[in-house]
Amino acid sequence: MSSAIANEPGEVINATPQVPKEPVNWRKTHALGLPEGSIRAVLAVAIFATIWVLLVRNPRQEVPDYLRDLLFIIMGHYFASRKRASGETIPGPGPLFLPRGTVRVILFAGFAAVAAAMYNQGRMREPLKYPAVVTLMLVGGFLLGVLLAKIGDWWTARGHRVPRWVEDGKAIVAMIAAAGLIILVWNRYDPILLPRRPELFDKMNLRLGSYGPEHVLGAIVGFYYGSRS
Repeated sequence: MSSAIANEPGEVINATPQVPKEPVNWRKTHALGLPEGSIRAVLAVAIFATIWVLLVRNPRQEVPDYLRDLLFIIMGHYFASRKRASGETIPGPGPLFLPRGTVRVILFAGFAAVAAAMYNQGRMREPLKYPAVVTLMLVGGFLLGVLLAKIGDWWTARGHRVPRWVEDGKAIVAMIAAAGLIILVWNRYDPILLPRRPELFDKMNLRLGSYGPEHVLGAIVGFYYGSRS
């Protein structure tokens, strides 16, 4: 029961005792008695490792859509939602008893290694021949944005501010890229812009080396999401 103590005339002080919270026993809270995030870490590394092997061994074959969807769901969790929760105090050690952030480093390094292997094999220059390159481009755009965001956080933590024109520039470029990508997609499947010549964009020289406009524009949009994660 709460009580009140009169300190001065007309002033009442709440004298309810503050009961300290008991420390959370993470071994009794999280699955299998492992630190929080351990099961998610195992699932993420297992799914990503499967995709890495598929990309290296079968670059001519597209990653199955269910794995590709899982890929971006997991990336969104680790590089977006986890940042929002980074300020929270989580009891216990990091996932799998590793230092916090290790899983994200592993995921980042895995794709960097796959991209380096495919580049050394000369496959990164032929996205139309090797569909795996398109997946790497989209992932690479997102992760490059994440890296830029980390650099921005480091810069801000040292008392500096990123000029607004930098954010404005990224936003404008991303919106233009998204608009161009949407136009290309709709015109390919339902030629509303050029009813008589839906293949016009294919014949135009809108390529960046071996990469088509859809590849480049998609990577730019992914980059923006990564930079804001």
